[in-house]
Amino acid sequence: MAIKAEKKLPTIGVSTLGCPKNLVDTENMIGILHAAGYPITSDHTKADISLVNTCTFIEGSTNESIDTLTELADAGQKLIVTGCMAQRFKGDLFEELPEAQAVVGTGNVKDILKVVKEVTRNLNEGRDSKILCVDEVPMAVADATTPRIHTQTGSSVYLKIAEGCDHRCAFCIIPYLRGDMKSRTVEDIVTEAKALVAGGAKEIVLVSQDSTAYGTDIYKKRALAQLLEALADQSGAKWIRLMYAYPTEMDAEMLSVIASKPNIVKYIDIPLQHASAKILKSMRRPLTVKDTVELIRKHLPQASIRTTFIVGFPGETDEDFQELYDFIEETRFDRVGIFTYSKEQGTPANDYDEQVPDKIKNERRNRLMLLQQRISYEKNQEYLGKKLEVFIEHIEENETGYRVVTRSFRDAPEIDGQVYIHCDHDAITPAPGEFVSVKITDCDEYDLVAEFH
Repeated sequence: MAIKAEKKLPTIGVSTLGCPKNLVDTENMIGILHAAGYPITSDHTKADISLVNTCTFIEGSTNESIDTLTELADAGQKLIVTGCMAQRFKGDLFEELPEAQAVVGTGNVKDILKVVKEVTRNLNEGRDSKILCVDEVPMAVADATTPRIHTQTGSSVYLKIAEGCDHRCAFCIIPYLRGDMKSRTVEDIVTEAKALVAGGAKEIVLVSQDSTAYGTDIYKKRALAQLLEALADQSGAKWIRLMYAYPTEMDAEMLSVIASKPNIVKYIDIPLQHASAKILKSMRRPLTVKDTVELIRKHLPQASIRTTFIVGFPGETDEDFQELYDFIEETRFDRVGIFTYSKEQGTPANDYDEQVPDKIKNERRNRLMLLQQRISYEKNQEYLGKKLEVFIEHIEENETGYRVVTRSFRDAPEIDGQVYIHCDHDAITPAPGEFVSVKITDCDEYDLVAEFH
């Protein structure tokens, strides 16, 4: 990615870490800076100032953020630290990272131009002055009027419908970094969706911290069904995919809208986190996981369900783990992510007794991964000989011809499986961004193989 500008301003190198919601923030910051004339690059060796949008959701993501910042600092880069780590550690980052010129919080995306101007002025005048731009309670939310430049390849684009979360799960740091729920209006989201489609988007992926609570702040009720209906009818998107549902907010009205609109993908992403009532209660999560799955399958029997679980939460016994194992085996989800519990300072669970040893956490995770691999393979086998509509992501050339990389309705970008089509060099292949019908010919635990039909 390289964006040129006419003015002689410092080139800003940009990296983004973490989730798609963070990526949207990065794209807004790039859009704001580019509109002001700043050259943007993903190659930090060509940058005068490096901006890193950080993640600190779990220990692994925190370490990745630290490693990225340290590597750039060691290379002599002047740094602007933004995002979740900036919100979490604020001015303490200046002590740990002297190369940091500015720290910008999650609610301060729209302040990025002011910060970059001030950093530039300080560097030009030789002042070692640090800039802390972090709202204690992040409230600002980018909207359809906020500039945005897409860094994603292909025709699938993320659209953030809300910011923050009203839940306080015992293991999760996000509400402390992003604040309470802040929904955008239906009209504003539809306006951006139309612009995305006009710009070439074929698939719009809706993201937030808690999508099913959409509207509870500004409309005083759950309004996701109304938003989905408006997007389906007005955006022009071929596919609309919903991510990050919360179990207790999943309702029949929303599921009915998904079922009735052909351009809303029949795919439910709903992190359930565990199956043991004891552990769910300790997590401060809803106890209705089984009822929620039954509700989804009642209204959307053809839906692909993706979920995530945490193993090794404090107090998790062999019996609790076995209950989770049995639940996954019986329920047979299409997609499952398994995470080992990570202690996070500032969360209630960080201080819980009965912490589970890492060795046991990893053993339990491995057992569930093996179980889900078997289930996933068996579910993939059910598609052999069947036709599917797929979305072409990109085409790779190899020694024998081409490999066309696609996704079906079952596959969210970057996290799920893919559908591969192998073609000879002389074959005529559709272009990326197109939707085509294929016949499934083979599979493994995660991916399908197909031929054009």
